[in-house]
Amino acid sequence: MKRGLSTGRGVTIYLIGFFLTNVGVGGFTLAIGLALYRQTGSADTFALLVGVEYALGLAGQLLGGSILDRRDVLTVGLVSNSIRGVAVLVGGALFLASDSQLVLVSAFLVSAFIRPLYRAASFVMVRQVADVAVMPQVNTLRFGLLQVAQLAGLGVVSGLFVVLPSGAVLCAVAVFFLSGTAVHFLLRGIPDRSAAQGAGEPKSPAPMTLRENWRQLGQVLRSNPGLCVHLVIGVMPSVITSLASVLVAPVNQALRGGPLGITVLDGGASVGALLTVLVVRRIDARRPYLVGVACATAVLALGLLAGASALPVAGLAFLGIGVATTLGATTSDTILQLRSAPQLLGRLSITRESATSITAIAMIPLTGPVTTDWGVHVTALVFTGVAAAYLSLFLVTAAVLRGRFFGQRAELRPDRASTDRLEASV
Repeated sequence: MKRGLSTGRGVTIYLIGFFLTNVGVGGFTLAIGLALYRQTGSADTFALLVGVEYALGLAGQLLGGSILDRRDVLTVGLVSNSIRGVAVLVGGALFLASDSQLVLVSAFLVSAFIRPLYRAASFVMVRQVADVAVMPQVNTLRFGLLQVAQLAGLGVVSGLFVVLPSGAVLCAVAVFFLSGTAVHFLLRGIPDRSAAQGAGEPKSPAPMTLRENWRQLGQVLRSNPGLCVHLVIGVMPSVITSLASVLVAPVNQALRGGPLGITVLDGGASVGALLTVLVVRRIDARRPYLVGVACATAVLALGLLAGASALPVAGLAFLGIGVATTLGATTSDTILQLRSAPQLLGRLSITRESATSITAIAMIPLTGPVTTDWGVHVTALVFTGVAAAYLSLFLVTAAVLRGRFFGQRAELRPDRASTDRLEASV
C-alpha cells in the first residue's frame, strides 16, 4: 500500500466525508421529529417511528452483511449514502409541495433501512484507508468527529427551523448526506486502495446465497468463543450512549438544571469524548485491557450519576460516560478490524449492529416506566448494573480464554476440495 493512502490523503478524505455525513445524521432525526410535531402537535407519531426504525434496521442488517462481504465496500457506502441523501432531498421537496405527513414517514423509513448498511461500510472502510500503525488514531478521530458532527447537525437544524419551513430544512440536511458521498467518491482516485482490502489474505468465492453467507459466519463464531464475546462487549459503547441520552432530560428536570443543565450534561459527554481522543492518540488503542477499563469507567460514571444530587456532579458523571464510550468504541473497533479477515469484517460489523439494535429495543422502552415509578437515580442505578454486567463478562472471559479472547484470529480459507471452510487460527 502506498504511504499517501495510509497516513495522508486517503485518511483525510475518509474523515471529511464521515464528518459531513454525520452532520446530516445528527440533524435528520431532529428535523423529522420537529416536522412531525409541527404537523400533528404530538410526539406520539415520531416515538412510534423510532420503534419501527430499529425493526427496519434489523432487516437492513440481515441483508447488509451479505452485501458488504461480496461487493466493494466503498461502492456499498457510496450507493447507500446516495440513496439516503436522495430520499431525504426528494422527501423534503415533496413535503414543501404537498405538506403530506406520509412523505416524512417514507423518507424516515428509507433512512432507517439504509443507516446500518452505511455505518457498517464506514467501519470497514477504515481498514482500507489506514495502515495498522495509524488505525487506532484514525478510529479515535472518527469517534471524536462523530460527537462534533452530531452536535453540529443539531445546531444547524435548530437554527434553520427558525427561518425555513420544514421541507426546506430536510433539503438542507440532504445536502450534508450528498456532500459526504461526494467526498468519499474521491477515494476511488487513490492508487492501490484495493491493496488494503486484504493483501496476502486468502481469497474465497463469494457465497451464492444469503443463507450460505450467514452459515459461514456461524461456523466462525462457533469456533471462536472469544470473538463472540468481543462482539457482545463491543455494543457497550452504543448501548450506554443510548441509555445515557435517554436520561439527559429527566436528570436535568430532577436536578432543576433548566436550559443550562442540558448544556452541562450533553456538553460533559462531548468533553469526555474529546478528551479521550487526545489521550488515546498517545497510547496504543490495540491493547485489550483498555476494553475492560472502558467498562469499568462506565460503571463508575453511571454509579456517580445514580448518587448525584447536584448538577455539577451529574455533569462530571456524563463526562465519565463520554470517556467510557469513546475509549470502548475506539479500542473494540480497532481490535475487531485487526483480528478479522476482510472477507468476514462486513458480516461481523453488521452482527454487532444487530446486537446493538436488539439490546436497545429490549432496554430503552423500559426506561420510561422505571423513571416514572422509581425516579432517575434508580434508573441510573439499573444502568450501572448493565455496565457492570459488561465488565463481569470481560473479566470472566479474559480469565478463561486469556490470550485467545482477543488474539484468536478468524478467517475464511478454501479447503482441498475448493469448497469454503472456516477456521479460527491463533
